[in-house]
Amino acid sequence: MKERFDIAVIGSGAAGIAAAVCAARAEAKVLLLDKNSGAGGTGGFSGLTTLCGLYDEAGEFLNTGFPKEFAEAVSEGSPIKNGRLRVLPYRPEKFRAISEKFFADCQSLTTVWSSPLENIVMENGKIISLNGFDVSAVIDCSGTSDVAQKTGIVTLETDEATQASAVVFQLSNVKKEIRSTADAAQVLLPLARAGFPPLHFHINLEPDSITAKFSGPPETVPKLIEILRTKVRGFENCSAVQKEFSVSRRAGKMTVGEYVLTGPDVLGAKKFPDAVARCAWPMEQWSADGKTKVRFLPPGEFYEIPASSLRAAEIKNLFMAGKTISADADAIASARVMGCCLATGEATAKLAVQSLK
Repeated sequence: MKERFDIAVIGSGAAGIAAAVCAARAEAKVLLLDKNSGAGGTGGFSGLTTLCGLYDEAGEFLNTGFPKEFAEAVSEGSPIKNGRLRVLPYRPEKFRAISEKFFADCQSLTTVWSSPLENIVMENGKIISLNGFDVSAVIDCSGTSDVAQKTGIVTLETDEATQASAVVFQLSNVKKEIRSTADAAQVLLPLARAGFPPLHFHINLEPDSITAKFSGPPETVPKLIEILRTKVRGFENCSAVQKEFSVSRRAGKMTVGEYVLTGPDVLGAKKFPDAVARCAWPMEQWSADGKTKVRFLPPGEFYEIPASSLRAAEIKNLFMAGKTISADADAIASARVMGCCLATGEATAKLAVQSLK
């Protein structure tokens, strides 16, 4: 006889962590499936070192509950202000460890690692089984709408002109501080002369370290580092923390829901009667040449994400969180950040649990 679960969560990034833990805390029997070998997703394994989308312009949490709880657990200090934005620096290894601790504390949660989604069985417009387990509801937190792709339902998607892939890596033994546009120009100019797209630098809690986002192919990163060593003062002894470089997608495919969140909704700070989460992060669109287009909300404003953007239009018991929510390419350019993913993860857990009743 197949083992039965109330809720199956696909993916264990920020959204999946929130969805699985919050559903288990609500006394649902939860199955968490992930194709990777452990918890963390983009937050734990991509090389990122800043958690974005948690705060409003005043530095207050936009979403309390699990997003605040998780942020406080991984935090090692106060958020850092960058213009109108605030980001929370963190260590990836702590992100993974805290995730595992949350899972271990949930007795009704079963985790299955290194298990890609497969063998979905449908009946009367509902998913009744996946990967050999019977389920009553499914939350897709895969970041790539794995459930929609497996079942053939409609998806929206980004492309390399709007959400280009990036290689995120950490450099140690960096003696140069990058605090201004002029500081960054001293680093970027030699790279541009060598034909590389621009790097984008982020805060790193490790001493004499910096996190970089690179839009070029991963196999060119060693050559890029060699140019930094030979051409930029303060980088003479820098080295990559990672031994291998891989590509991370900022966003990919989004499952069409009862409502599709749009770019005008985001920039217009739209509010909804069935709102379940808030976000104030700007629309960040990245092209494959490393150029960015950033559009901010009105000062002091936020937009809301409705429950109808977390419920699939074509499958009755499918919910979406994180990068898979029902949103167009403009809206997901804001809603994809981890603070918002934590919030939609918690929200879908509540929706899925309610659907069981």
